[in-house]
Amino acid sequence: MSKLTSLNAEVLVIGAGIAGCCAALEAAYAGKKVILISKIPPLHSHSVSARGGVNVAINEPDAFAHINDCLNAGRGVASKDCIEYMCESAPENLHWLEKLGVQFSKDESGHYKNKAFGGSNIPRACFSKDRTGLAIMVALIKQIKKNEQITLLDQMMAVELIQESRQVIGAQVLHLRNTQLFKIFANSVVLSTGGGLNSYKYNTNAVSTTGDGLSLAFNAGAALRHMEFVQFHPLGLRNSGIQIPEPVLGAGGKIVSISNDNVMSRYYPEKKELAGRDKVSIAIAKELSNHPGSELYLDLTNIPEEKKFALKEASLIAATYLNADVTKDKISIIPSAHYLMGGVSCNINGQVLNYMGDIINGLFVAGEAACNGVHGANRIGGNSLLEVVVFGRLAGQNAAKLQKKANYQSASFKEFTFPFGDSKETMGEILSTLKTTMSQNVGVIRNENGLKEQLKILADLNQRYLDIKISDRTHFYNQQIKQYIELKNMLLISEAICRAALCRPESRGAHYRDDFPSEGNFFEMATLTYKHESGGMACELIRIS
Repeated sequence: MSKLTSLNAEVLVIGAGIAGCCAALEAAYAGKKVILISKIPPLHSHSVSARGGVNVAINEPDAFAHINDCLNAGRGVASKDCIEYMCESAPENLHWLEKLGVQFSKDESGHYKNKAFGGSNIPRACFSKDRTGLAIMVALIKQIKKNEQITLLDQMMAVELIQESRQVIGAQVLHLRNTQLFKIFANSVVLSTGGGLNSYKYNTNAVSTTGDGLSLAFNAGAALRHMEFVQFHPLGLRNSGIQIPEPVLGAGGKIVSISNDNVMSRYYPEKKELAGRDKVSIAIAKELSNHPGSELYLDLTNIPEEKKFALKEASLIAATYLNADVTKDKISIIPSAHYLMGGVSCNINGQVLNYMGDIINGLFVAGEAACNGVHGANRIGGNSLLEVVVFGRLAGQNAAKLQKKANYQSASFKEFTFPFGDSKETMGEILSTLKTTMSQNVGVIRNENGLKEQLKILADLNQRYLDIKISDRTHFYNQQIKQYIELKNMLLISEAICRAALCRPESRGAHYRDDFPSEGNFFEMATLTYKHESGGMACELIRIS
C-alpha cells in the first residue's frame, strides 16, 4: 500500500446521505473548512431510497398532535425533549429545504399535499412526488458542490477514529479506488453513515449500509443505545425484502390470506393496516409462524380511483421485481428489516456519549447512526427524513463550534492493516450464515432461547472471521478489502442487537418477545451496549436520566 499521508479540516463528516450533507452545509455556513467523505457516490446513498415524505404539522394549528403521535409510538422510552424539538422545528426545516431547491407537492390552492403513515392519527407527511429522499439529496448535493468551504470525497471509507488527549481528532480512511490508507485530521468529526441492517436476510437497506459509523464509535468508547429496537417494514417482497411504500395502506391496501381473509381486521379491528409498522409486522409474523408454509398478500386490487395516485411507486416495484400488476395481482409479502431506532448514544446536540453518559470530545453523530431517543421503541413513518434534516443540521452547527485542542502531530495510533494471504474460510459463507440466523433468531419475534443460540453462532462466526485472509492483492477497487471491513462491522452490530434484545425481558414497540409478550416494568429504561474493559461486549438496562 501507499505511504500514509494526511489531510486537514476543521470539521470531518463521515457519510454523505441527507444527515451528513446537512451537517456539512451547516458547518460550512459557520465558516468552517469541511471535508465530507462517503464510501459510495452520495446519490447512491440509502437516503435516496426514502420515498414517503417528511412529517410536518404544516396544516395543523401546532405540533401538539405530531408530538403526541411520536410519544405514543415511543412507548415510554423516547426522549420528550428531542421529540418536541424535532416536531416544533419541522416547519422551519421544511422551508429551509425549499430554499435549497426542494419542490414539495402542493394542490391547486397552493397547500401542501400530505400522505398518511401508520402511527400518525392524521396525514401530515409532505412529499416531493414519489421520490422525496432523492429530491432532497439532489438539492443538497447541488449546494455542496457550489460551496467552496466543502471538499466532497467519495469512494472513501473510514476504518478507525483517531484519538488524542481524550478527544477524537480525525480518522484513518481507506481510498477504495487505489487501496491507499491516509489520515484526515479535524477539530471535530460527525458520523452520519446510516444504520446497519444488512445482517438480515430480508432487509430494505442499501447494500452499503453495514453499520460502519456505529462500529467506529463503539471502538472509540461510545455506547450504543436501544439496539434491540429494529423496525421491520410489513410490506417486504417475499423474494427479496424490498419494500412496497407504506402509503398504499393509507390508500386502502389490505393484507389478506390466500383465502382472502383480511388478517389485520382480526388483530386490530379499529385501525387495521394503519395500526403501526410494529404491530402490523408482528401480526404478519405471528400468522406466518402459526401456519408454516403459508403466505400473506398485499391486496391493492380494489383501491378507489381517486387514491390510485398512491400506487405509482408500488406499481413500478412490482413490475420491476415480480413482473406483476398491482391492480390485478396480489403481492406475497414478508416483514423486512427496515430501520434501526437504536444507534450511537448521543444527546440532543449530537454529541456522542460513553457508557457513563460522558461526552466523547470531538465526536458527533446524526441520522440513523444516532440514537438520542427521538424514536424510542418505534418510529412512525415520515419521521426519518425529518430526523436526519433536523439533527443533521444541529450536529453540524455544534461541530463547528469546537476549536482545535489536540496536537495532530503528536497523535499516536496503530495503522490499520489487512491480513493478506490464502485461507479456506470465505467471507461469503460467514455472511450467508449471519443473514439466515439473524432473521431466524433475532427477527420480528424473539425469545431467550433463540437469542442465546444466536450469541453462540455469532461467537463462532467471529472466530471464523479471524481466519479470513485477503487473497486479492490488487490496488484498484479491491472489493475483498472493503467486504472484509464491512463484514466485521456487521458482526459487531448483530451482536449488539442480540445482546440488547436479550437484555430487555419484555415486549415494547418494535421489540417483541413471545416469552415476555407484554410490556413489563421497564418504562423509561434504556439498554446501553458498550465495550467491556476485558475487550468484549456488555449490555445493561439502565434508567433514562
